[in-house]
Order: sequence, then structure tokens, then C-alpha cells
Amino acid sequence: MQQVSSDSMELPIHISAKTVARRLSVIVICLTLAGILSGYFWLWEFPFPASKWFYELFSLDGEFNIPAWYSSFTLLFCSGLLKVITAMKTKDRYFVYWKTLSLIFFYLSLDEAFSFHEILIIPSVRESLHLNPIFFETWVIPGIVLVGVFAFKYLKFLLHLPYKIRYLFLIAAIVYVGGGLGMEMVGGLLRVDFGRHTLITLIGIFVEEFLEMVGIVIFIYALLAYLSSLRESIQLKIYVSEK
Repeated sequence: MQQVSSDSMELPIHISAKTVARRLSVIVICLTLAGILSGYFWLWEFPFPASKWFYELFSLDGEFNIPAWYSSFTLLFCSGLLKVITAMKTKDRYFVYWKTLSLIFFYLSLDEAFSFHEILIIPSVRESLHLNPIFFETWVIPGIVLVGVFAFKYLKFLLHLPYKIRYLFLIAAIVYVGGGLGMEMVGGLLRVDFGRHTLITLIGIFVEEFLEMVGIVIFIYALLAYLSSLRESIQLKIYVSEK
């Protein structure tokens, strides 16, 4: 019978919260600048053939492109970090809160990639109820309700966190929700008042996506900093077999 070696091989990976945050910040700035350039091409109706290709690849308002997949990946990374914290908090009274957060960010990752929330954009509802232009994207209405419920449910959870982490979580939430929900409402107002194909509406989109990406960077930094305060090192064991 073939003997399986009992030797183990260590592949240490050092993750610095500050380094990760810096590098992600550089990526966010680059994606934002690329998005602004793509918006310029869109505004001027694609002055040369490659400009349309560039727009589809880097548009901050687009789907299935580099900014969308980047945002989806970072949200998935948040979900993974929250999963690790959950595994450490099995005996903690806030265990369910950490687990739920991990699931929420997993869903947000999928939503960023596939735009599930757009199912809730129903023009007929907007027209029949004569909604204010800030509700142009009708998904923001259930979005506001869910954010309110989440804030109420997680208030005690937030207060139990160490001061620095609590502060970072709060800033990350304000920036992310301010971009994803707040600027979406402002964007609806701009679209109704100025039209879709205008510079000011485009600026609203840039601000919205930039705030979302910055909010996630802050949250990733907070999660890594919190993890480092819980444990200096985390062992991940991978067992490989033929069967």
C-alpha cells in the first residue's frame, strides 16, 4: 500500500492591513480615472472605434466589466474575512451577527456581479405612484427599509466592538451606503432634471461608484485590523489526496 508522507510544508503569507488598504486604494484611483476617461468617450459618442471597447471595459456604470468584477471580488473578500472571524467567534454572543454579515457580503458580491437588485426597478410603479425623482430607481425604496432594519438590529453589535474598529465600521458603512444608496437617489434626480446623456449625471455616477469602492477598502482595512487583534497568525491546512 502506498504510504502518504506525513511531512508538512509551510507557505507563510504575511498580510498587512495597511499595505492591503494602500494597494486597493491605488486600484480604486486607477479604476476611477479609467472610468472618467470612458465616460468622456461616451459623452462624445465614441470619437474613435477603440473608445467604445474601452468604455465597455471600464465604464463605472457598466456590468460584466473590470470595475464591476473588482467590486464583486472585494465584497467576496470581505465575506471571506467575516467567515474567518465567525469561525473564531463560535462561543461569542454575537456569533450570529458575524455569520449573518458574512452572508450579506456574499450576496452583495453576487449582486455586484449580476445586478439582482435591478429586478426591483419597476417603471410602472414609479409612474403610477408619481414618485419623487429621488426614487427614479425604485429599488432604493426597499433598500432604505433594509438599511434601516439593519442599522437597528446591529446597533448593539456595533457598540460592543473596540473603539477603533467601531469607528472604522461606521465610517465604512456611511461611505458605502452613501454611495450605493444615497448617490443612487441623487443620480435619479439628476437623470430626471438634466437627462441621461449629460456631464452632471455622469459626475453623479462617478461619485457613487468611487464612494462604494472607498467604503469597501475602509471595511477591509477594519476587518484585517480586527483579525490581527484577535490572533497574530491563522493556520489554514489543505489536505491533498488522489481520491
